[in-house]
Amino acid sequence: MDSVVLAQTLRKTADAVFDALTAFEGQGASGQRDGQYSLDLVADDAACAVLLGAGLGVFSEESGRRGGDDIIVVVDPVDGSTNCDRGVPFYSISLCALDASGPYVSLVENLATRDVFEAIRGRGATKNGKAIRTSGATTTRGGLIAANGMLSGRPPWGQVRTMGSSALELCLVADGSLDGYTQVSGAAIHPWDYLAGLQIVQEAGGAVRSIDGEELIIVENVPRRPLVGATQVLADQLLDDLEGLG
Repeated sequence: MDSVVLAQTLRKTADAVFDALTAFEGQGASGQRDGQYSLDLVADDAACAVLLGAGLGVFSEESGRRGGDDIIVVVDPVDGSTNCDRGVPFYSISLCALDASGPYVSLVENLATRDVFEAIRGRGATKNGKAIRTSGATTTRGGLIAANGMLSGRPPWGQVRTMGSSALELCLVADGSLDGYTQVSGAAIHPWDYLAGLQIVQEAGGAVRSIDGEELIIVENVPRRPLVGATQVLADQLLDDLEGLG
């Protein structure tokens, strides 16, 4: 599928999820799986209907893998489900379409504000259609860093944010709002949480690596610990900072 058509399909998917959540009046757990909300299932049904209808393969946090193999869209219908369920306006849909060469087209949309982050391989990254770049920071001292998990010590960062949607936090690194993002105290996230954000960060000039040296470009239900910096130097410093915490 052409990248432009694919990007349009991802936008239609995000629109469908937004509409489904707007119409949904429920709250609380789904009762089917720990940590899953009723809204997750509603959003997943809406997302998969568009993607499968377009002939794409799907690998979703909520419903697993279905459809074709040429292009597979890794989906988190609502990244930040707790925020969404509780009315905190920081949650997103995360969509990363992969082909045989890896991430091809990605979209992350803040479903509360409708801000849209997108990337096409080799063509850069955008926010609401305008090109974005990372902050370019080369030192963690004084930096604004997002962290998933509980810090076990005090790193030399200026300030720390834990906001509840990894996909969006990665995008805030991409547009320079944050200087870096990392997993702390053994915290890990899954490919549907980070793959779209990973491509958007890389296309915006940022550096992404695995804290544990593991492959990040995977289509499996396997947790990983990505570390993201505005620059490679910053990513290296973040790793040193984390190792210093013990």
